[in-house]
Amino acid sequence: MIRNKKILTGLDHTSYEHPFDQKALSALESTPGLDLVGKFITKNMVERVYTVQYTGSHLRVTKDSYPKIYEYLEYACQILDIKQIPELYIEWGYNINACTVGAENPIIVLNSGLIDLCDDEEIMFVIGHELGHVKSNHMLYHMMAQVINIIISMIPFGSLAAAPVQFALFYWDRMSEFTADRAGLLCCQNKDAAIRAFMKMAGMPIKQFDDMKYQTFIQQAKDFKQLDFDGMNKIIKTISIADDSHPWTVMRAAELLNWIASGEYEKHLPIQQSKVLIKKSTNQQSHVLKNF
Repeated sequence: MIRNKKILTGLDHTSYEHPFDQKALSALESTPGLDLVGKFITKNMVERVYTVQYTGSHLRVTKDSYPKIYEYLEYACQILDIKQIPELYIEWGYNINACTVGAENPIIVLNSGLIDLCDDEEIMFVIGHELGHVKSNHMLYHMMAQVINIIISMIPFGSLAAAPVQFALFYWDRMSEFTADRAGLLCCQNKDAAIRAFMKMAGMPIKQFDDMKYQTFIQQAKDFKQLDFDGMNKIIKTISIADDSHPWTVMRAAELLNWIASGEYEKHLPIQQSKVLIKKSTNQQSHVLKNF
């Protein structure tokens, strides 16, 4: 791995968080008793279950056992100024995916497919995304959403009574992904790598990895955003993902590109490095379009 990233010492998560994430989280935090109940449940039940399950069934990655893989996590924490390095596990799965569990003691889990199918920069984007959840203290409410769903499924007509809280959690869960994507980009500091990662997650076949049409995916993301100008399309979008924990991949790409275009991303990097990245990004994009 080439250690050529800017170390963002003193990075404050509120400086890059998506406004929808902040607004939705404030609404959740203002719900009486939700925070106390959530902390009790996650600390005394959920985290213990996950710790036992992952320790017993997945591959634990440490500096001694798998130093090359652990280096991704260690370097990403250094870039994003995260002092406490979470535990890292790998589970079998050949889609490009990762997750983070636990609020008090977070655990990051990478699919084996992510390691095999992504390059260093793309892996850094995904790990940075997961660390973004940790840095913004998302995990408490992420765990609560899972617990509430389990409880609701066990209670007759529970979904009717808990629907307002359930949908509020789902909505915030999706908005938090936009913030985590920004953290991922701040970690890998490579726009092209972020877009490539989204393309692979969106369904790019392995046989087509050498023929990626970078610009066409960006255009697809822009086209998707344009659909919002039609009121009915916007309603369809909202209803379609109302009970999903993640926004659609193309939607995430569109939001990240908007953040880059706003100039907010570059504010977190020194001017000189920003110019280098822009030049490198332009050259790499030409290279991708020419050779892939």
